[in-house]
Amino acid sequence: MDTFIGRREELAALARLGADHRLVSLVGPAGSGKTRLAVQHAGKRADQVWWTPLVPASDVIQAIYHAVGAHPLPNRSVRDAVIAEIDRHRRPLLVLDNCEHLLADVADVVSELLARCPRLRVLATSREPLRLAGEQVFALGELGLPPVGSDVAEALRYDAVLLFRDRAVSVDRSFEVDSANVADVVAVCRSLDGMPLAIELAARRSTVLSPADVLARLGDRLALLTAGPRASDDRHRTLRAAIEWSYDLLSDDEQAACRRLAVLGVPFDLDVASAVCGVPDALDLLTSLEQKSLLVVERAAGHTTFRQLESIRLYCHERAVEHGDVSLVADRVVDWVCSVVEPEISSFLPAPPVVLRLDRNIGLVELAVNRTAETGDWARHALTVVATAWTSNPRGPRGAATELLHRALSQPLPPPYRSVLTVLAAVHHRVRGGWHVTRTFAQESLSIERADASRPGTLARALEVLASAEAHTGNPELAWQHFDEAVELLRSCDDKLARGVLLNSYGWTLLQHGEAELAAPLVRESLTLMRLLGPPHLLNTALHTAGAIALARKSFPEAVDLFRESLEVGSEHPMDQFYDLEGLALGLVGVGSDDERALSLLTSASVVRTRYDFRAEPYWQNLLDEARSVCRSRITAGRLRAAESTGERMSLPQAISYALTTRPDAEDDDAVISARELHVATLVAEGLTNRQIGQRLGISPHTVARHVTHARAKLGLRSRAQLAVWAGRNTP
Repeated sequence: MDTFIGRREELAALARLGADHRLVSLVGPAGSGKTRLAVQHAGKRADQVWWTPLVPASDVIQAIYHAVGAHPLPNRSVRDAVIAEIDRHRRPLLVLDNCEHLLADVADVVSELLARCPRLRVLATSREPLRLAGEQVFALGELGLPPVGSDVAEALRYDAVLLFRDRAVSVDRSFEVDSANVADVVAVCRSLDGMPLAIELAARRSTVLSPADVLARLGDRLALLTAGPRASDDRHRTLRAAIEWSYDLLSDDEQAACRRLAVLGVPFDLDVASAVCGVPDALDLLTSLEQKSLLVVERAAGHTTFRQLESIRLYCHERAVEHGDVSLVADRVVDWVCSVVEPEISSFLPAPPVVLRLDRNIGLVELAVNRTAETGDWARHALTVVATAWTSNPRGPRGAATELLHRALSQPLPPPYRSVLTVLAAVHHRVRGGWHVTRTFAQESLSIERADASRPGTLARALEVLASAEAHTGNPELAWQHFDEAVELLRSCDDKLARGVLLNSYGWTLLQHGEAELAAPLVRESLTLMRLLGPPHLLNTALHTAGAIALARKSFPEAVDLFRESLEVGSEHPMDQFYDLEGLALGLVGVGSDDERALSLLTSASVVRTRYDFRAEPYWQNLLDEARSVCRSRITAGRLRAAESTGERMSLPQAISYALTTRPDAEDDDAVISARELHVATLVAEGLTNRQIGQRLGISPHTVARHVTHARAKLGLRSRAQLAVWAGRNTP
């Protein structure tokens, strides 16, 4: 057998569990290394160990009989003979390897053996537990995976990379993980979910393929990952065979669920799984598949989702194609998305739980958009585009793409669907400064709503967007009339969250027309409602407007506090916050405390605006231009270039983190550390290691160490602990 790589923590934990409990089931998905770990565990025992391979067996007690070397007893059963042999030993361990195809029989035999042999301990390896009283389940998952961007030293600290290197060297002695291939090796291991069998089979291709070549072929991994060692049983010689073994043991309903869930290609929750599997409640199905190690459960922010390991998903997707499940699933996903969206289209804006539900399933929304376009189902296509416009992606801007909105609007649609799409298109162009296009779309939505007169929420929304467009295209008096009408409509339907959004829009528009004092009470009420009811991205907007009013009143410290709060509450979606970076920069310039930081923040936000074509309103753009001019007049040439360069290089999350730190106090300006060094120092103060900081910032641990060293030298500190203390005192 090949050398055993890694799993030190798992081996120690298994030893502790085995010492305290008589029955331990080692469970995990195909290719996770259950048998290898059991071999290592058994090999460390000084007591009697019997290894019982059950793959070729059809009779459990007969397999155990031969494994323990029992002898026939006159007029006694085979079980009695096994028990007699077991009782001869002081502290025996019986290992039952690969129980999944004989699970009921194994459970029956083990239950009796444990009851009649008080010194016996049993270790079972299986894709699912035996479900016996007193059983301790030890779930075996993926090997440790390095973060993207790891250098060689960092990557080789992880078991997945160590295993790849060991198995590659076993077939090609010249192989090494180096700076030229480390990114590809890491990508291969991550793509294979850290599963040992898949990594081993991939590494053995090193005789003819480079890691980059292996990575490029992983889309067809079930064909690529074959030809394991000849000593392996047939299930472990190809990845396909290992997965097929698990799939074939499933019931018809479980197989159908595996196939249909594989079509999704993204994590899913119970609600989605029920819709896709065509059952009222898929809880029992998901529970069974998770217990059989065919689903991975993930929990975050109180929400549970499920996913298939990618290799399992690809196998099941092949089966889905064979069974004609792909179109069925796509249609069921469309049904699900439309059922979530349609009840909300008559509201001023969708309820936050609905948006959150769609956010969590953005991949399904994309699938539904493509499916309805492919089938020409334009009415439901409109609803899927609405869902896209309501959802957010932390890596990009909110809302649907321009082309998607315009294509949907080019089709014949029911009036309510067309109205909600046109107002969303108007909002889309408003963010990009296209005020005349915004006005055109908003007018169309308003005319549809006026004709129907039964949806006060959508009528108020059309009025709000049109009002902002009228104000920017030369008719502010009409704008105030539209805003006032919308306020009355929402008062009658008592939608407090919608009222908060509307009042903020009204206040922001008034502010841009020099009416800060008229705007202030509206925004104050909006902010109260948003603090009470609003999700972070809506609270962001109210805090931003409140901060802008503080700027207009020359209350710069208050503005800084408001923009800082906005950055803090909205950190889950950085794309909402480029406006807040600008606001904070304006406040800092007004205070006169940190022009370099202000210029870096202005530059970072400008990069986002350019990338996504987000154009500032003329009022706001004038403030930004003035602030840049002030900064450039007060900063020396060298520091000016450094500040702008810092802003250009930072990602948006990094810029937000930088914005929320304070400038260190120092008598000598030359001793002040750089923005990146300050950022690293704040993370050191949080107790993060260099590796963790590197993962957070997307840089190597070696680079982190260099920043730590430079920061200590500039500040005259002798240790990392002193740097942590300094950062703790100099950051909020």
